Amino acid sequence: MNYKSFCDLSDDIKNNIHKINQQDFDLIVGIPRSGMVPAYMVALLLNANSIDLPAFIRNDKLGKGITRDAKKALNFPHEASNILIVDDSILTGGSMIDALAKIPSSFQGKVTTAAIYTTALVSDKVDIFFEHVDFPRVFEWNLFHHPIVTEACVDIDGVLCQDPTEEQNDDGEKYIQFLADATPRFIPTMKVDVLITNRLEKFRPHTEQWLAKHGVNYNKLEMLDLPSKAARRAQVDYFSHKADYFKRSPNVLFIESDYQQAIEIANRSNKFVYCVDTNQMIAPNGLKRFKNKKYLAETIRMQFSKIKPLRAIYKKVKNLARA
Repeated sequence: MNYKSFCDLSDDIKNNIHKINQQDFDLIVGIPRSGMVPAYMVALLLNANSIDLPAFIRNDKLGKGITRDAKKALNFPHEASNILIVDDSILTGGSMIDALAKIPSSFQGKVTTAAIYTTALVSDKVDIFFEHVDFPRVFEWNLFHHPIVTEACVDIDGVLCQDPTEEQNDDGEKYIQFLADATPRFIPTMKVDVLITNRLEKFRPHTEQWLAKHGVNYNKLEMLDLPSKAARRAQVDYFSHKADYFKRSPNVLFIESDYQQAIEIANRSNKFVYCVDTNQMIAPNGLKRFKNKKYLAETIRMQFSKIKPLRAIYKKVKNLARA
């Protein structure tokens, strides 16, 4: 799977800014929401004005910081003579087409479109692109709102909520209080297929109450069937509960917080694991050993084309390739 983090996004923009820095754009317009971060990054590197698309359409007064003005002074966005519309990525081109359709006819300036990431199949859908990132792909900024979570295994502690402290993790009243009051971390907006945790089975009611309280939707909750915290800690393979389930399951991604567990789960299951704490997509050793990169890419692509919510997108991309 192709994965991009915020760090990758920053690096990719800086490494490709030469593609646009000679075109004298006086306004950078970001497509909400995913296009806003790269639009602001581009604008800052170019020292250009920036605004979001709805505010551009309304012709809202432009704001500015107190340390430095943009290279061309503008009071309102429609005063711009050369604008760049930016989105984080493009697949079929629908979002960009919709954005262009909303540009008021009263605006007389030049309009150029750009995407930071595009597939090789649809690069003609924008005027400028920075990097090819082939399908399937996932970005750090939308991972928990991506259809992939509907066929993923997701850990709870460290992912959905903060980990308990040593004091809280007493297997007793303090731990029960933690289960009730745990601070949310990343709450998926789509229905997770399987929540899998090393929490003990005896704490299922407390866990289910917290999940309901915070609106976490899921199909199945897998917990560890051991009598006590001491029995759990006595396990040699502390990751086996998660790794073995993931290996047997049809799920295509595991989301874990602990880096070492993420590596072990990936290697044992021979599937991809995303580590929240390090923002890394960890490939199993079995896939790393493939020497034929084209074969590896096709293997990964076919695996992810089976994800139900992505099938329509995958089919559309294939049709574009035939066109």
